[in-house]
Amino acid sequence: MVNGVSKKMKIAYVATPITFGGTEKVNLNFLKYVNRDQFAIEPILFLRPWESEKIFESELKKLGFKHYSISVAKSTNPELFRVLRCLFDLLKVIRGNSYDLIHTHGYLADLLGVLVSKICKIPIISTCHGFIYEGSKLTFYNNLDCFALKHFDKIISVSDPLKYDLINKKISKDKITVIENTPDSNHGKNDISESRNQLRNNIRVESSDILIGFIGRLSSEKGLKYLLEAIKLLGNSPQSFKLVLIGEGPQEVELRAMVDDNGLTSVVVFAGFQKNIDEWLTAIDIFVLPSLTEGTPMVLLEAMAHGVPCIATSVGGIPQVIESGIDGILVQPAKPEEISNAVSGLATDLLKREKLTTNARNKIRNQYNIKDWAVKIENEYINVANSSYKSKYSTSNVSAL
Repeated sequence: MVNGVSKKMKIAYVATPITFGGTEKVNLNFLKYVNRDQFAIEPILFLRPWESEKIFESELKKLGFKHYSISVAKSTNPELFRVLRCLFDLLKVIRGNSYDLIHTHGYLADLLGVLVSKICKIPIISTCHGFIYEGSKLTFYNNLDCFALKHFDKIISVSDPLKYDLINKKISKDKITVIENTPDSNHGKNDISESRNQLRNNIRVESSDILIGFIGRLSSEKGLKYLLEAIKLLGNSPQSFKLVLIGEGPQEVELRAMVDDNGLTSVVVFAGFQKNIDEWLTAIDIFVLPSLTEGTPMVLLEAMAHGVPCIATSVGGIPQVIESGIDGILVQPAKPEEISNAVSGLATDLLKREKLTTNARNKIRNQYNIKDWAVKIENEYINVANSSYKSKYSTSNVSAL
């Protein structure tokens, strides 16, 4: 207490936002709903100059957050020197402020954050959103990340399977807390957006077409080649199907070639990166997430909240979200026949689609409260800080929110 006023806990919130995706939405959701009367959050962003869309930064400004920026590529120096420069820049920011806690997101933030925390003797917590194993370079970074996570005070895992994966990588289970991602409570309105017809017209989708949608990174771990194989199998169906892929990524060239080679150019639309995901969800008839690995995917939760019937693979935290046949359909990963059969079954059974969407909306409404989710993270801040500072902060104000 200072002059009768409780001291705010000051948090260095370290992240590497890329072209706006699920992790960025998770971070913005927390920053939007965190109790700013009790926590002073200062984002520190490792920015990539080649990312043309600075959506995360602009959203931070809308929320009124002061933030620091550190460029990950100011020069053509070898990567090790760039990483060392980022470390010194981060150390400078941390030393220049009286932070009580560091909260990191992503392997670069984890690696540099834990070094700075040890140097400055500040407790540190990480949210582990999952790992992407795409080539030897990322595998190497993931291994480094897991080594760094062993030295954190606390790790938030976004799903139980990810927690078990971390334990298998020799990270103490006592350090890991599972807090599943939660969509913004303002999503999922019951009314259909007026933009539905316009968006469908823009990509030449007829009113009689069943529009299948995927939203996310176009990369191998998303299993998109199996989705394209499923679309090819649907070519024998009397129902007319179209597929829209919303997003960008390293596999786009390969996927476009696959579309051309299989004669799917009139069926598959590459819509690229889109900001207005909420509007696109109202335009889609069936959402498919064919991932080979996942945490708790935010886009799946958002699709369910919007009342879009969902088909997803039973990987990662997805089976904790979807009860197959009740509020969505689960299929095995890398099985295009299962995807095709599930899509075909939903396309011809309107009552089943209505049942799934009603149950999905109710689940999101009843089990995924974003304010409760934010409080769970706040309580982890309190617990970690108390362990380091001997009860300098009280959990009573947080728990009562």
